[in-house]
Amino acid sequence: MPYSTSDTQFGPFLMNRFGERYLPSVNQEAFSRVGSGNLFHQQFAETFTKEDSLYLVVGTDSGLLVNWILNKKLPEGSRCLFLEFPDLIQRLDEERILPEELPPWMAIVSHEAWLEAAEKFSIRDYAYLDQVFLLKSLAVLDGVHDGYTGMFNALERALGQFRLQVGHELGSRIFMMKGLENLGENRVSINILKNIFKGCTAILLAGGPSLPESFGWLRQHRESLVILAVARVADSLRREGIVPDFVFAIDPHDVIFHQSKGMLSLWQDTVLVNMFHLNPSLLSQWQGQSLFMGALFPWESALNSICIQYPGITVGHQALGVAIDMGFSQVVMAGFDLCFSREGFTHVVGSVEQEIGPFVARSDLMVETNGGWMAETKYDFLNAIPSLAILAEYASERNCHLVNPAAGAAKIAGVNHRPWEEVVPEKMEKPAKEVITSLLPQETEETRLAHYRAVETELVTMRKQVAKVKELAIEGIACNDGLFGRKGKPPQFKFKKRMDEIEETLDGTLLPVSRLVKKWGLGGMLKLGRPDKEREWSDAEIEQAGRKYYEIYRDNAVSLIKILDEVRQRIASRQEEEKPRPNYRSLLAQWKKDGQPGRSRVFLHRRQIAIEDLPPAIGAGFEALLLSFQALLDQKDNDYKRYLLSIQSSPMDVRAKASAMFRNKDQERLRQFCKGLEQSSLEERHEYCHLVRGYLAELEQQPEVAIRHYRQVTHTVLLTESLQRIFTVALQDHDLLTALAVSKRLAQYSYLHIPFHAELLRISGEKESAVSIFEDYLKVVQKDFVTMMKLGRLYLELGRIEDARNIFARILVEDPDNKAAQTFLSDLD
Repeated sequence: MPYSTSDTQFGPFLMNRFGERYLPSVNQEAFSRVGSGNLFHQQFAETFTKEDSLYLVVGTDSGLLVNWILNKKLPEGSRCLFLEFPDLIQRLDEERILPEELPPWMAIVSHEAWLEAAEKFSIRDYAYLDQVFLLKSLAVLDGVHDGYTGMFNALERALGQFRLQVGHELGSRIFMMKGLENLGENRVSINILKNIFKGCTAILLAGGPSLPESFGWLRQHRESLVILAVARVADSLRREGIVPDFVFAIDPHDVIFHQSKGMLSLWQDTVLVNMFHLNPSLLSQWQGQSLFMGALFPWESALNSICIQYPGITVGHQALGVAIDMGFSQVVMAGFDLCFSREGFTHVVGSVEQEIGPFVARSDLMVETNGGWMAETKYDFLNAIPSLAILAEYASERNCHLVNPAAGAAKIAGVNHRPWEEVVPEKMEKPAKEVITSLLPQETEETRLAHYRAVETELVTMRKQVAKVKELAIEGIACNDGLFGRKGKPPQFKFKKRMDEIEETLDGTLLPVSRLVKKWGLGGMLKLGRPDKEREWSDAEIEQAGRKYYEIYRDNAVSLIKILDEVRQRIASRQEEEKPRPNYRSLLAQWKKDGQPGRSRVFLHRRQIAIEDLPPAIGAGFEALLLSFQALLDQKDNDYKRYLLSIQSSPMDVRAKASAMFRNKDQERLRQFCKGLEQSSLEERHEYCHLVRGYLAELEQQPEVAIRHYRQVTHTVLLTESLQRIFTVALQDHDLLTALAVSKRLAQYSYLHIPFHAELLRISGEKESAVSIFEDYLKVVQKDFVTMMKLGRLYLELGRIEDARNIFARILVEDPDNKAAQTFLSDLD
């Protein structure tokens, strides 16, 4: 890992009233008033709940998060890997905060050794299942210790690169699943577009904040352009009256529907280009023409076309790769920012992301922009830049020039930056729509039926092969039982020979199918793995593992057969749609089962009929589906927005980000961040703005204004920070009365602030009260040598010589080389 931890300092442990010890340098006052269990439950109640998952947790929260998860335990097949500073791991061991032995499903390692440890936990298999989760501990969320932000950013980037590598090597289960569900719709390959626009100019519209800068230029040159757009910007384009020629969508996850559903209104004049694994909720409800990228089947098949894999995992990467291969001499990239706007926004105005507000999590990742200034970014944007540079090289080899006119976009090697007024498109001999229409094959009932029949034949063939694997697995279970002896029968070695023959068949003539079956149920195979592989297995364990191996093989084959049957049923439903007199009830049932009410609209359009043309009972069913579909299109409070709010509205994130800017005295970024917060829809935005304005007023040497803003902060998560700032400002202004009152409030929140309150009492002349508070504090925090020294000096001021002598002696017992204590004790002697 590139992140250095050589200067990491952690200081003493404190103990809260629940008997929990924690490091203020890591968690500040987080655990001072409430037990860690309550905080962890509040933050992580729904987090560690998935089976067959690998959780990578950055930070241990002074070891308390480790113990919480040990008590909670993880679901079957899941593992947890904590990544921590090596010197803190050593401290936690020395202080006996961590258990002496961890269960085999958990480990704590240095963040520098994360990949080696993760490989022992089968991270590649979990990545294939799309079940690797990188999580922030409270230490990362709070950002009290700057080192954790750097650690998380470094790990996030490294994991992103690892995912890319695994994706290219193994693929993904969800890709396979969605590809099978899309077999009916993936009819025409993208390959027909190769080199159709030689010598022309395309503009590719992505979702970055700078996108609106392109609209004026686009309108001016519309007749000379082919417009390509990613699906997520469809609503922004509709508001501007811009109709793209192609729209691109690739995401297999359900959340994409509400993110990109605006594209469904473009079907009349736009061609959809989808990755084979696009979520079916978009593809199956698309009424227009579509072309697919990738292989038709997740196994070798004569029906699979040759397909190019472009670098990068985002829809922008894939759209750019397609544009290059379409033969354009120039591709203008608009909305390809890969960094935040000055106000901290990640996406174009009008998007859900922009509506919610600026990116509030602290990232500390910066990139240089085309305009020459540094802009904040996040790891997935940063990871996208190298692969775009590779695509730029690919474009150059094909005499395609890439241009990004946005000054606020990240600088990318091989992508030229010129202002909009200097970008001139090539003239087109024919309008883009005419070229596209002449090229696309005419789709008819006959062409669709031919496709469905070919798919059905392939599915039947594969089902038979998978059934053979299932039969061999069942036989393998019986042979395993016979080899070790069961139900009173003696072990018989002849079964070993048959088991070897079964393996030869699975690894020979049936190898492509057996691999498919393994990959399909990789979650089950994961349960066979053991982190303690070095330990010698007993005969009972070997027998159990052998039986489990074949049982998982059998169960995987049964599961895959079930999926293949469901896919065949869907293909049969598509064939039913083409019949002159279809079974309407079976169609309605299939569309409801698939959660695709908009399929009814596709059906009516192809038939060129209205609901009134259907029998009344059937028409009512269609009308119900159409109403359901329209409700989905109109839905504003949806799962995508809720997901964004869950990651974009944390007060802890806002505090950590704003306080880091304040510590760095970055006034301009604080001003822009405040502007972004003002424009957001975040419920606590006014409180956030008061905190930020307080920081700004301090930096501008306006203490009265700062205190006025801080006093308007009441949110629990922000309150301690605002009180600390009031305390500091009051001390700087020599306002001892205010400082004393605020320090008393702070001391009620956390042990961390008690010594400061006691010291202020001493300065104010209330020395006996100060002694009492110091003494109570040191009963709980027994190795805070700085505070012990202060108390010793205070004893001397009060003439309590023996008390002073005792406390200096106590310090030297624990810290024999403490020069200050040695000096004071020597003077007393």
